[in-house]
Amino acid sequence: MRFIQALGSAVALASHVSGQVQSTRVCDGLTNGICWSTYTTTDGIQYSVALPSNTTAPVDAVLKVVAPVKVTWAGFCWGGTMVFNPLTVSWQNGKSAIPSSRFAFGLNMPAPYDGAEYTMLKGTTSNATHWTMIARCRGCTQWQGSDGEMATLNATGETTFAFAQGSSAVAQPSNNASNFGVHSKFGTWTHDLNAARNLNFDSWVATNVEAPVVVTTSATSSTATTLTTSTSTTKPVATGKVSIPASCSGAGNAQFSSVLASGWKATKVLGGLTSPRSIVFDLLGNMLVIQNGKGITIHTMTAEGCISATKTLVAANNLNHGIALSIDGKTLYASTSTTVYSWPYTASSQTVGTRGTVVTGMYNGGSHTSRTLLIAPHQPNLLVVSHGSNANFDTAAGNKATARAIVKVFDLSKAPSAGYNYVSQGYNAGYGLRNEVGIVFDGNNMLWGVENSGDDFKRTVNGQSKDIHIDNPAEKLNYLGDVTKPNDQWYGYPTCFAVWKPSDFTDSAKQVGDHFVISPNATFKDDNCKSLVTPPSLVFQAHSAPIDSKFDPTFSTMYITFHGSWNRSPTTGFKVVAVAFTKGSDGVYKPVAPLTSNTAATDIFWNPNVANCAGNGPVASSGCFRPAGLGFDSKGRMYMTSDTSTNGELWVLGKP
Repeated sequence: MRFIQALGSAVALASHVSGQVQSTRVCDGLTNGICWSTYTTTDGIQYSVALPSNTTAPVDAVLKVVAPVKVTWAGFCWGGTMVFNPLTVSWQNGKSAIPSSRFAFGLNMPAPYDGAEYTMLKGTTSNATHWTMIARCRGCTQWQGSDGEMATLNATGETTFAFAQGSSAVAQPSNNASNFGVHSKFGTWTHDLNAARNLNFDSWVATNVEAPVVVTTSATSSTATTLTTSTSTTKPVATGKVSIPASCSGAGNAQFSSVLASGWKATKVLGGLTSPRSIVFDLLGNMLVIQNGKGITIHTMTAEGCISATKTLVAANNLNHGIALSIDGKTLYASTSTTVYSWPYTASSQTVGTRGTVVTGMYNGGSHTSRTLLIAPHQPNLLVVSHGSNANFDTAAGNKATARAIVKVFDLSKAPSAGYNYVSQGYNAGYGLRNEVGIVFDGNNMLWGVENSGDDFKRTVNGQSKDIHIDNPAEKLNYLGDVTKPNDQWYGYPTCFAVWKPSDFTDSAKQVGDHFVISPNATFKDDNCKSLVTPPSLVFQAHSAPIDSKFDPTFSTMYITFHGSWNRSPTTGFKVVAVAFTKGSDGVYKPVAPLTSNTAATDIFWNPNVANCAGNGPVASSGCFRPAGLGFDSKGRMYMTSDTSTNGELWVLGKP
């Protein structure tokens, strides 16, 4: 399990049951009057659970964590895996300790979780050798799972629990919404919860309350940095003049400092969001935002571009990234990692009807869980759905029949009542696309996509291996074309990758944008990629992680969010960039810069010191905003979400 960005692994904590109970019943002097079911890790961390004798779900539970001071944080997974169950992360705080309520919706930093609350109990303390955290949790034994249904802890027998621990300092020990680094160890064990049951549970808790309730974990950071803007010598791409508000009431200060290209203005319009991702606007100008782990919120916009009202439209913690509206504005679509749903939608009342199922059967798990959705503007019956690979190297995805590392199209007018199966139905709009998260139509209704490429690359030639991962492989901009007909072109993954830094290749001459293979051999060499792979239209700095792309209203500029790197030092990304496009004499849109360019992307909005964005992983950034979704309103203003987990934000950008 990684309590932070997955470092190339598709495997979280599997629900492994050894067949042998590894916990013991302990009645200790530290918490006199109650007994625990306790498990001790090889590093001496004790995880102890106490339950009431009543096992009717949901029940309160008390968790006690005793850890050596060298353990900077200790995480406990109530569902036995990292994702889609409550997580209790605790750490030393001065002479005491603190719990942090979290929930992970993918292999990244778990978001603050408001579905559980903690009451601190006596015995929470620290000394020169150990720290101890004891708290009652309400909301830890029942939760909404990845399928949207309620999951419940089995409190009457054996279950699997999981842990993770850190060895790097927590950013803000007194703040229970603090960021923390990647785990240094993790594991699972089999726990006997019958041994955790106590007849006097309620009375013991009542007499051992130490402090007021820690009311969940706030998504609002304890610190806020006022936005600072400065001009840059970077040449911005021209766009139409728009009205940008000077400030928005109730938005609060910017969480992090930022820099804008000359002539641009950015204003924060909303804060306190939970991992906000994609944006769409309805026909009345309301903004719909999908929040990973929360659902869909709707925001009434003022004429100035601020927000006058906000409400939850769909509450579902398994919705994570994709959102789209039908061309007539009457149907809303959104996705989990496995399923695309639909709702009848009424913009005037800001309401939805009964949920339907459109697509099922997408891969459940892996390191790429975002499923981007688009409705073809010229063919409103066509739904486009992107699906990434299930790992850094998903070798099976080289076969398009796996329906991974692919973009597919589904005819909504012919959808089965139970929905399409993603693997066996629909048709392809390109495959061999490692993680084509940001997809967008140009002015000719042709589809484009930005691709996240691979991590941890070593190039091996004639038995000699060279680390090239800092600057290779490049991220890609791919032309996918006409979605009204199948596109069975192969874009290279998982065999052929694009060059960003040619000098890393000393065995043969390379240009920016050329394809290469990791280990050339007698069967498959770099040159084979030239004849078999559809080349990209542009490439970008390795590890920039582009995850959304939008054309401006004139289709002269594509804006892209670079979500940011984890696998590069120094860090890169964490910015919004612009790519100039032109419409040729043949009527076809294409980038102005050639494929061989290293300078096609122009910085528009970025963090002043990208080194601060590292934090042992981008979601744990302690000093950066993290661009995610983009959307244009009817007046040409560009909105951007920042999904930094401790306090997601919404911004509006433009050239006034």
